[in-house]
Amino acid sequence: MPSVSHGLRRRAPRLALYAACGIESMSYGAVYALLAQLQKHYGLPTWGLGTIAGATFAAQLVAQLTVADRGRCRRMLQLGVVMAALGILGFGASSHLWQFIASRALLGFGSGTFIPAALRVVVAEAGDDTGQALGRLMSVQVGGFVVGPPVGALLYSLFGLRVPFFAQAVLLALCLPLLRMVVEPPVVAAHAAKGAIRRLVALRPARAALALAAGTFVTMGAFEATWARFLTDRGATSVTIAISVSLFALPLVFLAPAGGRLADRAGPLRAAIVSLLLLGALQSLYAIPVPYWFAFVFSVGQSLVIAVCLPAGQAAMAAASPEDLVGAGQGLYGATGAAMAAVASVGAASVYGSLGPSAMWLMVGVATASGGLLARGLTGPLRRGAPGAAPVVADALAPAEALLLVSGPAETPAPAEGD
Repeated sequence: MPSVSHGLRRRAPRLALYAACGIESMSYGAVYALLAQLQKHYGLPTWGLGTIAGATFAAQLVAQLTVADRGRCRRMLQLGVVMAALGILGFGASSHLWQFIASRALLGFGSGTFIPAALRVVVAEAGDDTGQALGRLMSVQVGGFVVGPPVGALLYSLFGLRVPFFAQAVLLALCLPLLRMVVEPPVVAAHAAKGAIRRLVALRPARAALALAAGTFVTMGAFEATWARFLTDRGATSVTIAISVSLFALPLVFLAPAGGRLADRAGPLRAAIVSLLLLGALQSLYAIPVPYWFAFVFSVGQSLVIAVCLPAGQAAMAAASPEDLVGAGQGLYGATGAAMAAVASVGAASVYGSLGPSAMWLMVGVATASGGLLARGLTGPLRRGAPGAAPVVADALAPAEALLLVSGPAETPAPAEGD
């Protein structure tokens, strides 16, 4: 019994970290399902939906750009949870557009503070299995996202629009005490926070990873702002929208760890570039004017690709970052994604209102694929190391390698001097 109790105490902080990630994601999923109802109930303009989503991503950007990898992970985890819980609580209490924007900005700042610290803890514990560990964390986040829409829709049908967000804020706050027990990752003595961004951007593999982040999060921003409106215009109900979000995200829960293992085996940059190009092609299919239920087919295929793209992109940045800048690298990766998501959410809502959904989805597809093409252009020549050797600088991507991802040897890009 003492050993069991000791094991639970040792695992409790990690479980709380994963739980907090999942609950934060649950709040995002609930908003996806209820955004159209919020617009109808409070008379929000369509462009305002994009501004609400954009405020979240913009606040994440500000938070992640201020992240310094100085061994303050535990403090950042706690601070992030407090701000995110207050943001979710405020969103549930809001009734005017500016209140929704301010609440989502607070949630975004809390998430932007929490997530890089959580990633730093996970990467520090992962060793050589970074992609798989990040995929596992992503499964938890997506699992929360999957649960969010049906739980939000159920609580909305029973208690109204405010209770779903109040309940999630309380659940998130309950994680706070255990996060104080998280073990700080080791800090490199030679760490210097000043100039961290400049040092990272000077590395060619890091620039490629940032291009991947930009392309990937265009999708996130567009979906955040327009998915509920898009399906509502195609005749879907709130329950149907909740189901669609769950169907889209459910494969990620089970496949993200496998996607991370694929990235570890084939090389994070190679896996991320191929999957991002495929993602852009799938995005463009939403431009076809078909019934809403047919879009579900596209979304399932899209989720299969994202299961590789997201952990591969994060692993590519982790591999490209010097040891003393791993946390800063994840923060910069998230900040780049947040910036692009903010632009995409506002831009997608505006294009949707002025030119319609077909034009918007085509633009989103092109922008997503462009991130993969830019990363391909930034990727240097392949340098293979001996088995068990240190990771190599970058992976070259031959056109035919999209069909051969699982057959290549394990290779992971590592820090290199900029050119």
